[in-house]
Amino acid sequence: MSNELCDSLGLPAAIRRCYIDGVKLLYLFDVSTIVEVPDRCDRSKPMPVKALFILPSLMVGLAVLTACSSRDELVRIETQPRLIMAEPDAMGRQLRDAPHVMDPLMFDELRTAVPRFAGLDDQTIMKYMGMMGPNYTWYLSDPSLSRRYGVLLLAHGFLEQGDRVFSRRLQPIAAENPTALSLGMSMMSSDHIQLGVNNLEAAGASDVIVIPVVATRHNTLLRQWDYIFGLEQNPEYASVPRVGSRARLHFVEPLEDHPLVGDTLVDYSAEISRDPQREEVIIVSHGPQFEADNQAQLSMLRRLADYVESRSDYAAVRVATLQDDAPPEVRAANVRRLRAMVADAQTRGRDVLVVTNLIGTRIVQSALRRDLRGLDYRFNPKGMVQHPNFVRWIEVSIADTVAASGT
Repeated sequence: MSNELCDSLGLPAAIRRCYIDGVKLLYLFDVSTIVEVPDRCDRSKPMPVKALFILPSLMVGLAVLTACSSRDELVRIETQPRLIMAEPDAMGRQLRDAPHVMDPLMFDELRTAVPRFAGLDDQTIMKYMGMMGPNYTWYLSDPSLSRRYGVLLLAHGFLEQGDRVFSRRLQPIAAENPTALSLGMSMMSSDHIQLGVNNLEAAGASDVIVIPVVATRHNTLLRQWDYIFGLEQNPEYASVPRVGSRARLHFVEPLEDHPLVGDTLVDYSAEISRDPQREEVIIVSHGPQFEADNQAQLSMLRRLADYVESRSDYAAVRVATLQDDAPPEVRAANVRRLRAMVADAQTRGRDVLVVTNLIGTRIVQSALRRDLRGLDYRFNPKGMVQHPNFVRWIEVSIADTVAASGT
């Protein structure tokens, strides 16, 4: 059994995964979920594609894809959910201690997709996977709560303590709607996301609102999630199994330059301000791996900077990205530019205020302090999740989705 056999079947790459060992030929699904993607799909351009596939059980079935003119042309897959068995721990987390499992094809895919993995051996890549933390699911609502609309929040993860803080911030949401949190980079697994969807369906949700907790759409993690849900044709990391659901899925846009983000940055700047007319604000972002994404994110940050400027008296509001996951030389160049911004403001007699649109509260902030060591500036390390506007953004996103669905 080989990849040549997969090729001979004529299957689209987006719905197949071949195993050279002959044990499993494909990761695929049965039938029957409708994935709704408001404002992303032109449903006047259906392109049905029929393909035979072989499930891990070696059962033969039929998959029907419907293409849409979204970001990468492929959007809709009809599937049944995969069954994921995982006992919750004492805190209700599932898959928290599950090991990272990868096959040779996954390692090759990651070497191609992630610049810093190029040339690394399998063992070194596995070490990086371990440093990134687990992919797991945390069901946050009371087991007795049942509603039509469930909420699935996707996030990178913030280490053990950060995840706990994050989950506590979500309790107002979890009290109103069945709510699941799927944490992790999703580089080599989608089980944690599938299990989150399954848990919401078990709570009676016939509609699931998927909320990506990332600062911008211009990053590889969001595109990997989109691939997992069938919104992208190709994986951004490894070609993990797609998620299936009996529920209708509604997708929320990430935070980006939402006015609530702008208001948060206004507040965070004001908290460390003393004399606005003598101060320059620099909004620093984590930043994506690739330069095209970086330029798009800088444009988005500039819109946030304009928002802050229009609601304050600062001498200037500037923006910068770290590209924290890019190759070291790329990140180092961004740090040099950021340090030059701070030094330039100081030579003009202005104080520098540094704020960020980071979601979390600790990891990147610590690195940023090291990056600016030796310079004179004031820093507000708070993340978006610490401001009341974060929960408000989720509440607004849920309400807008429900209203848009007409029910």
